[in-house]
Amino acid sequence: MKNAYVVYCSPAGSTGHVARVIVDELASRSVAVTEFDLGAGQDPAPLVKQLAAAGEADCLFVGSPVYRNLAVPPVMDFINSLQATKGCRAVPFITWGAASSGVALWQMGHAFSDKAYPIVGAAKVLGLHSLMWYSDDPVGKGHPDAADDAMVRGLVGDVIARMADGKALDLAVLDYQPEAVSAEAKKMIDQPWTNIPKSVDADKCTACGACVPVCPVGAVSLDPTPVFGPSCIGCFNCLRECPEAAIVSGMPLEKLEAMIRGRVATLNETPPTQIFG
Repeated sequence: MKNAYVVYCSPAGSTGHVARVIVDELASRSVAVTEFDLGAGQDPAPLVKQLAAAGEADCLFVGSPVYRNLAVPPVMDFINSLQATKGCRAVPFITWGAASSGVALWQMGHAFSDKAYPIVGAAKVLGLHSLMWYSDDPVGKGHPDAADDAMVRGLVGDVIARMADGKALDLAVLDYQPEAVSAEAKKMIDQPWTNIPKSVDADKCTACGACVPVCPVGAVSLDPTPVFGPSCIGCFNCLRECPEAAIVSGMPLEKLEAMIRGRVATLNETPPTQIFG
């Protein structure tokens, strides 16, 4: 591998953690690495243009958290914006909060395939559930951990070996969910993105603006209190970071937590972290 590009969206930090493990492992193997955070407010268009010149010795790693069983819109928008290359390979990776990893890897893999990017590896990595930051015992507590990181570093080695052999990954391995779970999740791909509604308690809000910079998609503005635009992906960063607890979930957090824990128990998806390659 000559050049690697590691692109990700990480509202709660888990996907960014995995991305940095990948970046560090690539660098330790003397691979030139470009890192790009889709949630940092930078325009990815120059990177898309740069990738158009990438060849068979280059690889694009793209990471997403799993929301609503799917990869988040900024990640899919990035993949769908890619242009034809000279054979650049791709590695999708996801982080999930133990409820369900859905069909995000399958979704990303097929989007890459549509852009003629051969898939040479993939990973799902367990992380702290992003909507349970307030809990003393959250689902996915302590993850990604050292064992997860070791598996991710192993993925990098597997990808380099696969690229040297000229082999591509069979996309069928990314469709690992039970048929009923997979079919239901795939129906959501073409449906409008929906979020749990939020409101602002005007008596608590001081219009401090703390919620604006923590939004990974620039969906929050002040007028004079927070307004949530249509690009919102429902990450709840604004709730998590509000110093006055003035932003309120349309579904009580206790009810949301009960639903998450029920889904964990019902689906019981294993293994929690898995490398495909």
